[in-house]
Amino acid sequence: MAPKAEIHEEQVLQAVILAQCEQDYGDPVTQDVPKVLAPLANTPLLEYSLEWLERCGVEEAIVYCRADTHLETIREHCRVAFMTRRGDTTPATTHPGGLRVNVVASEDCHSLGDAMRDLYAKSLLKGDFILLQGDTVTTLDLPALVTEHRESRAADRNAIMTCRKTTTATLLVSASTNKLLLHRRRGGRSTSSRLSVPTELLQGAGDILAYPAAYDPSVTICSEVVPSLFSDNFDYSTLDSLVRGVIEQEELLGYTIKCRVLEGGYAGRAASINSLIGVSGEVVGRQAYPLVPEVSQTSHRVRYHHDAFTHTYWDPSAKFPKGSMVTGVVVGAGTEVSPTAHLQNTTLGDHCTLGDGVVVRESVVMTGVCVKGASKLEQCWVGDNVVLGEGVVVAPGCVIGAGVTLGDRVVLAPGTRLSARPPLGDLGGDVIEPDPAVCGVGGVAYVVDQEEEEEEEEEDEEEEDGGGGGGGGGEMDESEESEEEIQMSDDEYNMNEFQHEVQESLSTALREGAAAENVVLEINASRHAYNVSMEDVLTSVVQGILKAGQERSTASKGAEGLWPAVKSSITAFQGVLRNYVKKNRDQILLLNAVESLVRSCPPFLPLAKGVLFELNQTHEILDDEVIVAWYRGGAAGATSPLPALRTALAKFVEWLEEEEEESEEEED
Repeated sequence: MAPKAEIHEEQVLQAVILAQCEQDYGDPVTQDVPKVLAPLANTPLLEYSLEWLERCGVEEAIVYCRADTHLETIREHCRVAFMTRRGDTTPATTHPGGLRVNVVASEDCHSLGDAMRDLYAKSLLKGDFILLQGDTVTTLDLPALVTEHRESRAADRNAIMTCRKTTTATLLVSASTNKLLLHRRRGGRSTSSRLSVPTELLQGAGDILAYPAAYDPSVTICSEVVPSLFSDNFDYSTLDSLVRGVIEQEELLGYTIKCRVLEGGYAGRAASINSLIGVSGEVVGRQAYPLVPEVSQTSHRVRYHHDAFTHTYWDPSAKFPKGSMVTGVVVGAGTEVSPTAHLQNTTLGDHCTLGDGVVVRESVVMTGVCVKGASKLEQCWVGDNVVLGEGVVVAPGCVIGAGVTLGDRVVLAPGTRLSARPPLGDLGGDVIEPDPAVCGVGGVAYVVDQEEEEEEEEEDEEEEDGGGGGGGGGEMDESEESEEEIQMSDDEYNMNEFQHEVQESLSTALREGAAAENVVLEINASRHAYNVSMEDVLTSVVQGILKAGQERSTASKGAEGLWPAVKSSITAFQGVLRNYVKKNRDQILLLNAVESLVRSCPPFLPLAKGVLFELNQTHEILDDEVIVAWYRGGAAGATSPLPALRTALAKFVEWLEEEEEESEEEED
């Protein structure tokens, strides 16, 4: 009698894509388009996840989202994408059976934990599954990772999850078993370089691998136990909270988590507008190959021409200049760009029109947008069917919602968010007319409440960083509270020490005539010693240069010698400033640093005009348009100069505007 053949139950490989559960980009971006369908190189973000899952042989993708106004849009997109995929010419042997897409929604979903509990209650997860965010673009070798996870579970049935880290977390990992021993999310405003490690963690652990800055691609291989743990503990709202809970309660729960640090493949997450623009640039630069812009991620057909030298992609029907004026650009169907326009690291949607002399850098411009002559856009998002008049300046960080119209020569301050819809809270029974001061003559735009948006973004960052550090419960005990207080004290101490060292370095260098390169080396050494952000470095340097001049005047001629001494200090350290001021955002930080110093030290108020004149006209560190945008946009934004400073700078700003108008007339 022949021996009985072993029966192996073949597991269906599933993936869960969190499409609309936690944070989004906020108004005005997501008023009309859900975050996961935001275009990245003219392809909806969700398509990158679905395409790679299908390539990796995943059989079912559960797209989980909140039951809001965007639900039907996501459902319809997945239906159409599914039909398109079934009509492609890929051989059946490559993707046996194809990828099934199942959209699941819940009205009560506000976090990853809610999604896992709902999926557990509906019994939709049959075994091991891949968990990823809907805004993740990755080319990681998922089949190999799943195989490794299953082998790890075969050796250790208590291993419930394998986290993939490819600089957002500090990790301690067992060198022999890949067991995750410690996970601390790096985020928020903390700059401390200290890490508290429980002594019991090191007992019997053997060799330990420390990763002080591991990037999280938001890709996790989970066992069927993970949803049940979320269901059993309602304090788990994020993946970080679950990870910390499992590590801290290993003896009680009996489960472990494995961690694998990868060195190959690509993973990027477009969790914000800035990161979406960054990931878009990496995709355009072909870092996510084979996910490339010229190939449709749904039909698998070539849709764009491609210039490998300039990394430029364009639809055959598009009309635009090809050459040194255009680099790292994706141009959609029917779009027309003037031969004198300059495009860099930008995506243009279908049927856009860009006039003469338009400059667009590091931006996303969606469908049907009209940008008239001499306008400048940098590091911004422009929604569908937006019309920008002539000479419009859109500063970094601006978000312009669908349907907005701006009149000629409107200048938007950095970070401005505009919507074509009136603010709901102020409607009442009256019709709110657009403010010409915001949108120009004939424009239609309303400023989205900046304070509300900043609060939402801070909440989103906390959720993204694991709910304030990935705690396992809703409350902190006394030891955790005292540790947090010590943490804040360390940060403040480090900042004070850094500012003191920078001031001392600048004062000594001014007195001894030290070279700019040596000063920069000293400042950077202090920065690394105290783990200070570049924003704080620039603020400390700017204020330190002005204070160094003040110290010199006090030591020599007293109050009447203040301006000559400050002017001399600016001249002496212009090379130092150039090292830290390289982008428009840096210029805004410089201006904010001057404002902050004037606020705290009134003797500098009469000097403000001279300081800006030297930095703008003499040394050309500050650009005219940045100063004007900062000044004009300040009254409604977070960068507003205090009233006394506005008065002191009024004539200088008016002069800059007149000079710019005269130069434009001469060019015409």
